[in-house]
Amino acid sequence: MKKIISFAIATAAMTTSALAANMENPLFLPSAGNVYSKTSIGLMLKVTDSTENQQLRNHDGATEFPIWRPVQELGVGITDRWAVHGIMGYTYDGDINRKGFHLGRLGTTYRVIDSLDGYVWDIYGDLHMGGIEKMKGSLSLTESGKAVFNYANYSNGRWGAHLGTKFGRRWSDLTASAFVEVLRTWGNHNNEIDVSAIAPAFYGMLPDVISVNIKSTWEVNAGANVFYQMTDRWSGGLGFQYKYHATNGLESVYTDLPDAIKDSVNGMLEEYKDMHDHFNEYAFMLTLAYQLRDWAQIAWYIEDTLDTGAHLSSNTTDVKVETGFRVNFLF
Repeated sequence: MKKIISFAIATAAMTTSALAANMENPLFLPSAGNVYSKTSIGLMLKVTDSTENQQLRNHDGATEFPIWRPVQELGVGITDRWAVHGIMGYTYDGDINRKGFHLGRLGTTYRVIDSLDGYVWDIYGDLHMGGIEKMKGSLSLTESGKAVFNYANYSNGRWGAHLGTKFGRRWSDLTASAFVEVLRTWGNHNNEIDVSAIAPAFYGMLPDVISVNIKSTWEVNAGANVFYQMTDRWSGGLGFQYKYHATNGLESVYTDLPDAIKDSVNGMLEEYKDMHDHFNEYAFMLTLAYQLRDWAQIAWYIEDTLDTGAHLSSNTTDVKVETGFRVNFLF
């Protein structure tokens, strides 16, 4: 009887260990000295909604496809409880000629609790690398003479910091987890705004491109996942995430301007102190993974995102679906 019990315990421990080493598992953390790489290529379909911003740009109800979204993540285990990791993501949307980094984080995770009965608690902090690329946009004029702001890339131009926690539990073949994090970004003037459309109104004294001081923001991200190890090679998971993206705001013009137009330009930008472009995302995710080798894995994912936002947001949609493949390696 003791041998049977010992064998059952050992088998459960091996299964739990395999589950924890699965790189698609939301509670995955590399062991000391292990390096992992996760490379994905996503393809997104968007159909814009009918917010005021989309209507002003004559882009309401428009289909954007294909939108390419490659992502690269790398990490290394310093100890069995402490890891360092980074991730970068790029988006290219040819339909609206918008492209650039949409994701950039470099940080560390520490596993506070990893109990024998499967409970896990992590805390983590990441540098938000939005400042690695300037925020780029332009002011265009509608037929009625109203100025509309258009983004040319996906960076907010701001550096910042993520602080979060993740907690969950592993059973023999099932993992359940949840996380919550906050993001603080710091306002700066790391941007380029094309104002050539309104420059003629200032008698040639306004440069075609200016930089502005933008405000700091707070954002929130939270979610939950369940992950199931179906066989030694097959696994899959379901997830949900909520993301709050704060409204942007222009505080003042950073570019030196002639005194004759300085007050007029700042007055014109007054309405952009609150750009009324915040939005919320509610993402539902499905992942299916196959273990090719002990050190290699391939995964297919699909993500359907619902959203709501302010009337001048250019990011809200009627349809937003992304699917793609991810290849994972553990060294």
